[in-house]
Amino acid sequence: MPLLGFLSLMAGAGMLYSSGQLAERAGEWETHVEITGRLIGVILLLWGVRLVAGRFARAGSKVGRLNRNRVMLPREGMMYLLIMIVAFVASLIGRSNMLMLVFSIMAGPFIVNGWVTFSLLRRNQVQRRVSPRAMCGETISVEVSLRNRKLWFSSWLMLVRDRVGRSSGGSNRETSAEIGLEPTVLFASVRPGTERTACYQLRLNRRGHYLFGPLEVSTRFPLGLVERGFVIDQRGEMLVYPQIGILSSRWYRESQLAAEMVERQQTRKGMFEDDFHHLRNFRSGDSPREVHWRTSARMNELMVQEFHQSRDQGLIVLLDLWQPDRPSDSDTERVELAVSFAATICIDHLRQTRGVEQVLSICGRQSTSLRYTTTGYAVESLLDTLALVEGGPANGLAEAMTEASRLMSSLVRCVLITTRRDGGELAQQLPCDNLPHLEIIHSEYEHLAQWFTLDRSSPNPPSEFQQNERLQQPVSTEQAEVAAP
Repeated sequence: MPLLGFLSLMAGAGMLYSSGQLAERAGEWETHVEITGRLIGVILLLWGVRLVAGRFARAGSKVGRLNRNRVMLPREGMMYLLIMIVAFVASLIGRSNMLMLVFSIMAGPFIVNGWVTFSLLRRNQVQRRVSPRAMCGETISVEVSLRNRKLWFSSWLMLVRDRVGRSSGGSNRETSAEIGLEPTVLFASVRPGTERTACYQLRLNRRGHYLFGPLEVSTRFPLGLVERGFVIDQRGEMLVYPQIGILSSRWYRESQLAAEMVERQQTRKGMFEDDFHHLRNFRSGDSPREVHWRTSARMNELMVQEFHQSRDQGLIVLLDLWQPDRPSDSDTERVELAVSFAATICIDHLRQTRGVEQVLSICGRQSTSLRYTTTGYAVESLLDTLALVEGGPANGLAEAMTEASRLMSSLVRCVLITTRRDGGELAQQLPCDNLPHLEIIHSEYEHLAQWFTLDRSSPNPPSEFQQNERLQQPVSTEQAEVAAP
């Protein structure tokens, strides 16, 4: 329950209870004092109910009507209002004109501050621009623009607060996210008819689907006694890809040794079946068919095309994201490590090979199978899928291994990445006999260290955001840290 709402409810109940006693001491003004006291008590009660209802409406996925325009008092305003109430009650009980004059003098700035903040918030338009995709651990810039559509008055000290939360529903885009970060940007002054742009920098250290919004605009200008604001139900979405590591030389060396040890029965029909390597000068004994005449004419000397035999292998990756019903932190960390390793080897294979097929079978909460032969869209689609996968019972692993055995050949490398700790139990439950060359890799730091590395200079780096305001050039920069979602 908000503190201001609680104070309003208590003050309203107190005014209704004491209005009769105050009216007895008012003399000939008894009726007017009683009516005024009861009216103030009812207003305070309604205001408290509105604040409490607005807080519960804010907790929902959509912005409630009671919370769309809000009024609250900062700590300074509460103290100021408390002094005003004490002066007002004391002037009525003690029949002191001086205290009533003090109350009137203090009420003037309080009312003026409320009117000014209401005028500043009118005809303001706020927009957010966020990238739809980002990489885990990288710094993301989110732009927030504020446009003042008033004709005469500037907007002073406008604070825009955003909300960023990670969706717990995976691929379900309608699932609401818990608020984890609340970055803010401050606009010192926005002149009439102009627009200013601010940005905050955000670093998200967990992959998944993130939701942005709603945006909340508020101001306390000029005295800081009353804060008014409004909420804009403007949503945004972002997919955070898993972290990509660096494969070690041992991974490439064993892949190359496996390709050279396999006996291939292939017939070469001509040089055009090989991959182009480079151009070199003509040497005696070279075939005239290998001369690249266009380059030779430009260089004014004979240039020969040189080819090398293609040894690209296909790749089958079986991603076993097994996880218990109540996973611990270590279980979740193994799932994230397995996803990062699978993304690393799949993207590296797509970039290093050409014309071969890659198969990725994911078994976790749900089973998914992907097949690619080219890069470009394949990389984006692959990362989109890996950003949303979650650990689970992995019931479809046996079917995935059966399908992999059907696609297996001497030109394909098959890798199983598993989060299970007991390798013997895995071999008993699954048909590993059909895949004699299957490479089983356990998702443990000690085991994966020989294959690839992640940038983990900070084991659990906190999510952070940096905010700065700019019109054409950066004006100011502030830094702050908040807890990771």
